[in-house]
Amino acid sequence: MERFSFNPRTLSYQRVEPTGKLKFFRFLAFTGFTLAVAFGVLILRDRHIQSPKSERLAATQQQITYELTLLNRDMQQYENRLRDVAFNDDNIYRVYFEVEPWPATLRNAGVGGSNKYAWLRGSKYADLLMQTYMNVDQIERKLVVQSTSFDQVIDMAGNKEGRLAARPAIQPVSMKDLTRFGSSFGMRYHPILKVVRPHEGIDLTAPRGTNIYATADGTVLQSGYRPGGFGKKILLDHGYGYQTLYGHCDEVLVKPGQQVKRGELIGKVGTTGLSKSPHLHYEVHVNGRPVDPINYYANDLSAEEFDRMIGMLSNADPSFDIN
Repeated sequence: MERFSFNPRTLSYQRVEPTGKLKFFRFLAFTGFTLAVAFGVLILRDRHIQSPKSERLAATQQQITYELTLLNRDMQQYENRLRDVAFNDDNIYRVYFEVEPWPATLRNAGVGGSNKYAWLRGSKYADLLMQTYMNVDQIERKLVVQSTSFDQVIDMAGNKEGRLAARPAIQPVSMKDLTRFGSSFGMRYHPILKVVRPHEGIDLTAPRGTNIYATADGTVLQSGYRPGGFGKKILLDHGYGYQTLYGHCDEVLVKPGQQVKRGELIGKVGTTGLSKSPHLHYEVHVNGRPVDPINYYANDLSAEEFDRMIGMLSNADPSFDIN
């Protein structure tokens, strides 16, 4: 805008020319106003108007988050399948080979605290990314555990012949020589101490001098008289966690360190130790724990012999003997 001033000498208005300083300030004001308007337009555009590039980026982010969500869902399904595989491993394969299942603390242990993923914090999709990384680590760890477990199972399967030979699988006393069953496996009332206590084997009644056979291939650990109530006994180590014990023998026909085969004659039925009458006390131990020998006893019985054995068991005398 032009400015004029009145000149009293000439009695007229004259144009006032702006000084350099005024021109400078005017320039600054105009420039500041222009920049303010420009920034305002940019902010308005960023907040309310997306450029094609921004739209593409937003669409890409949305697609990635959707795919990560699907990936997490799929990994949950994979983990469920791994859980089924682990269940079969513990309850079928390992049961078949009579080995302990892997402890749950090993199978279900965590993969570390959230600090492991602290570098993801602050990102726009931190929770989703952290969950994805945790799921991947969890499945990776479970795959390693399961792979190691299967390596053991495969090794056991490869040693199947040796394991089968080591598994007690026949009668220690021939069925034709067996008179009756005394005490069976489990808790029983002690005839002398008058208390309930575990009976860790079965008592097989037979005449004195009846043959006793090794029920699996193995090595003689102990033979002869031992304190503890069994009198003359034989202890065989079959490997793969199997051991068998033969108590109250009248004669012991093997020596410590001797190798024996399944079905080999190792002793004679007697009544040595704490025993009321001639019989064999027979135990089977798997990985240091006593188990019911009946589960390892009937493999070579005919159907008629098996029925006879069941009948004898039903008439077993729980207070037949001391040991």
